[in-house]
Amino acid sequence: MSGRGNLLGLFNQETRTSEISSSGDDHEIDSGLDVDHSGSSGGSLRLEKCIGTDLLTTLQHINISIGRGRAQLLHTLKKEQSTLREINSNKYILHSKDSFTENSKSPPSEPSTSKNDLFYPNAVHGSKGSSVNLSCNYLELSTDQSKGIFHYEVRFLPPVDSVHLRMKYLNDHKDKLGGTKTFDGITLYLPILLENQLTVFVSKVKDMELQIRILFKKKESLKNCIHLYNVLFDRVMKTLNYVRFERKQFDPSRPKIIPLAKLEVWPGYVTAVDEYEGGLMLCCDVSHRILCQKTVLDMLVDIYQQNVDNYQDTVKKTLVGNIVLTRYNNRTYKINEICFDQSPKSEFQARTGSTSYLEYYKQYHNINIKDINQPLLLSIKKTRSNPDFNENVQFCLIPELCYLTGLRDEIRSDNKLMREIATFTRVSPNQRQLSLNKFYDNVSKTPAAQDILNSWGLSLGKNFNKLKGRQMDTEQIYFSKTTVSAGKNAEFSKFAVSNEMLQVVNLNNWVIIHLRIDIRAATNLLDHMKQCCKSLGMKVSKPTMISLDRDRIDAYIQALRRNIAMDAQIVVCICHNSREDRYSAIKKICCSELPIPSQVVNAKTLLNDQKNRSVVQKIVLQMNCKIGGSLWTVKIPFKNVMVCGIDSYHDPSNRGNSVAAFVASMNSSYTQWFSKAVFQTKSEEIVNGLTASFEIALQIYLKRNGYLPENVIIYRDGIGDGQLITCSKYEIPQFEMVCGDRIKISFIVVQKRINTRFFKGGDNQFENPLPGTIVDQHITRLKMYDFFLVSQLVRQGTVTPSHFVVLRDDAQHGPDIIQKLTYKLCFLYYNWAGTVRIPACCMYAHKLAYLIGQSIQRDVAETLLEKLFYL
Repeated sequence: MSGRGNLLGLFNQETRTSEISSSGDDHEIDSGLDVDHSGSSGGSLRLEKCIGTDLLTTLQHINISIGRGRAQLLHTLKKEQSTLREINSNKYILHSKDSFTENSKSPPSEPSTSKNDLFYPNAVHGSKGSSVNLSCNYLELSTDQSKGIFHYEVRFLPPVDSVHLRMKYLNDHKDKLGGTKTFDGITLYLPILLENQLTVFVSKVKDMELQIRILFKKKESLKNCIHLYNVLFDRVMKTLNYVRFERKQFDPSRPKIIPLAKLEVWPGYVTAVDEYEGGLMLCCDVSHRILCQKTVLDMLVDIYQQNVDNYQDTVKKTLVGNIVLTRYNNRTYKINEICFDQSPKSEFQARTGSTSYLEYYKQYHNINIKDINQPLLLSIKKTRSNPDFNENVQFCLIPELCYLTGLRDEIRSDNKLMREIATFTRVSPNQRQLSLNKFYDNVSKTPAAQDILNSWGLSLGKNFNKLKGRQMDTEQIYFSKTTVSAGKNAEFSKFAVSNEMLQVVNLNNWVIIHLRIDIRAATNLLDHMKQCCKSLGMKVSKPTMISLDRDRIDAYIQALRRNIAMDAQIVVCICHNSREDRYSAIKKICCSELPIPSQVVNAKTLLNDQKNRSVVQKIVLQMNCKIGGSLWTVKIPFKNVMVCGIDSYHDPSNRGNSVAAFVASMNSSYTQWFSKAVFQTKSEEIVNGLTASFEIALQIYLKRNGYLPENVIIYRDGIGDGQLITCSKYEIPQFEMVCGDRIKISFIVVQKRINTRFFKGGDNQFENPLPGTIVDQHITRLKMYDFFLVSQLVRQGTVTPSHFVVLRDDAQHGPDIIQKLTYKLCFLYYNWAGTVRIPACCMYAHKLAYLIGQSIQRDVAETLLEKLFYL
């Protein structure tokens, strides 16, 4: 075999090697079936045991000429191989206080890892804090020991190319297989063990006999069955007549109508099965989906009536990227393009031949399309039928039959409508527990759902009120001249505006730019600043006032270029209203062209007499941070420790590049931050520019403090479960290259988008846990060093904890120190006088990545902003 076949064989060989090495004692049995199911040549392919040949080593001996297709792929693989070798052979560490040099010493010893290649030390449970009884949204899953998941390999003789036909022929013998199975064309899973190791069935196909050979491979371990169990619960939800949106299931029979906005809210659930410390469990949380009652065609008509000249551009901007639902089959599609050159009269190639969309919908769905001139919506979905090739399936949809789902920008900007939607979607802890009970009752009382679970040996248990958590002690907040307690609610806003700031920078040289019609707003700002700054310990001099006649973007740009001096501390732009393009232009000038801290204020907020004082107080606090001051701190008894935060921003329209932001602390009180951002390819989450960013951060840390940190603690936001191993193997080595064996690394992944909820109380009287609540057992992952933290006070709805996964801890801080530090860092985000959901370093990185991705172009990504505080 040569060419592409040889390459694919190498891939398959490497894949099988990893599968066998990870299966432990559960060895697969070789089928010995000499049958080729590729359908290309009809020859034979012997399924031999893997010999562990290294793919990259083999690629060394392949001579290629760079072109297209497989040659380009081989060239890429060889290039990656050389890059990996270069990384492995060049370990950089800090050799002295003022230089970075190459070191030939051996790399630090590898941390202990679990079977899934994740860091797992001996101690993963903390003990500090008072005990608290909690309940959670997890249901226990019990497995029948007499049953299991049995893995079989199915081959056909003679070969059958069509997966559909393979399934059909195997279904002819479903009674002999027990009636319950999962089959993908080659791999068969059964809940029972067949009598013989090799079972052969014979089917009559036309005038010939077809042999179906079923070879027993092994009994799957529990960790390899998680995906199948999740598929089973998808089937369970289908028996309950729920509609699937992405990974969530919704009930279309109980919509909640918002008549004025022509919206409806579908209630539903999001479920996930996994193996936890407490055993196999199902996480079940309440979810909602917004559905527009107007069709997409109605929206097209409205857009045309409002904007005839730019009709097509406006339609694309409004619809592309949104998700639509087709009610005739309750399926969802993402709009990738608008086909203005096609209509329902256009023809396409169906199985029966060429037909128009008008005829198709009439024949298959009994739907008469009314508007025959409307454009079509193009949706592109990737098929998973053949993983070796990236094939896409295109759907052309009729706008008349489509309904937009989700929250659009015009809905989000309507505060009154959002409050009305929140009455349905903001669910209290008691309501969540009632919904969880209802889900359990629906599954238990539906015979079809029970049959699905029982056939695979599963049973759902109602045991979610036995969770132990810990409550951390209240934190002390340190200002310049006083110390206050944050209290059990972790709020101290009244102290933040009445005490002298931790580090004050007087405002001596600054500029205010405003419209002439907004002179009263500028006057109100100055008057209230003079009053507020006395208690905050800040002295404010008279600014340079610039009045503009016209509310145009170029007027603001020219004013900035003409009036920003080298010694100016900050520029304040008072805008008549909120406009994204104006804001972006101001930030680009102030961050890139003429680097200076900037503050953009809406004039309307300065004209509200009732809230004016509190608004100006917050503006003063932000301005002090932006010019190098600090507001408050908490006691973190670390010495020579740098804390870093990493996050990424992805363009929602998937047109622009992603932005990765890196933030590092510069002092022992963790109130001064260095930051750097780098651009990446579209939708790329794993960051590839950490080495350079980290080196610069260490150089500035050395310059400011006179020494390098002994330990570095990195909080990495935005990494999902499926990327943990990739992050561990790709991002952490970038820090190792710089640190070597002189600086110890602790790496913690922060996950916000989770479905875990836990509640305080019992007997149908549940409430949100207080800030500082830690859960690090029972519902934490098996063989994973992780914990949950509630750091915020939520008075409406249900609080969402944050999930933290420790991938590295060279300094052996232990769970108590890491958990306490994580909670303390949630107090240090200076845009809120209280706690935020994630550590401040991650919040700053998120703000930086969002600012650059939304408002600033590529040239600013190379700008170093040593003090970070963005709005």
